[in-house]
Amino acid sequence: MAFAFAAILLWVAFHETFWAHMLVVAAVPISFWPTWQSVREDRTRERSPAWGLWTFGDLATLLLATRTQGSGVGEYGYIVVELLCHASVWMMVGLSTINPARSFGLRLGRFFVLDSYRSTTNLFAVGETHLGKTVYAAAGFAAGETVIRFSGRRIAADRVPAAMHGTADRFMQVTAGSFMGPSGRIDDLINHSCSPNTGLRFVGGNVFLVAIRDIAVGEEIAWDYSTTLADPAWQMPCACGSASCRGIIGGFGTLPIARQRWFLDQEMVAPYLRPAIEGARAA
Repeated sequence: MAFAFAAILLWVAFHETFWAHMLVVAAVPISFWPTWQSVREDRTRERSPAWGLWTFGDLATLLLATRTQGSGVGEYGYIVVELLCHASVWMMVGLSTINPARSFGLRLGRFFVLDSYRSTTNLFAVGETHLGKTVYAAAGFAAGETVIRFSGRRIAADRVPAAMHGTADRFMQVTAGSFMGPSGRIDDLINHSCSPNTGLRFVGGNVFLVAIRDIAVGEEIAWDYSTTLADPAWQMPCACGSASCRGIIGGFGTLPIARQRWFLDQEMVAPYLRPAIEGARAA
């Protein structure tokens, strides 16, 4: 908005059309910033053929503009920047999204299911326990089935302590130097259990919560927070109430060796932890 007012001022008050135009050009990538952030968190939010169509439209406009032998970079600046911004989002969400059948749907194994044919069943219910808000299964999950994808923003480790206060303390360590912050969605409310029925599986840059065993309707969904933690000094009291409650949630190295081995064999440990743990086991 400030760029637009400044551009109008330059044009009306000072008759500076070139710099007014350049301000408008500069405002384009700034206006795209929320979209880029949204796609980084969850690219399915922006699935649409529009990004590919806009990219081709911008390219056609640029080609037509060059055929008219414009006067310079100022004339083409807006078109080029628009083209780059639209193309960047298109590449982030996937080039195949220009096909509506690949855009308005979700891949399920070898098949692609349109959104209009996907189940509308609510998979989760939120309740209250002594721990606060808790997520329950509103539909059954089979062992090995993906329950949910965590979609919070990645945050550098040195920025986390200042942000971890009260209900904002919903950060999950995903690499040695970064954490995944709260998403504002239901995955923020999934609690810890020393006897979890789900575990984290890291696939590429994604983090999925996968059922360890069959989960019945009405059962609380929980995972073991220790499977992503490296710091042996970090700990928090545990009140999960399971028969095997450890009383303290600590780093992965604080788990019994047999439990560590089980999580490693199931590939339900943050990848950055594996080299150190497996090296210690080999020694």
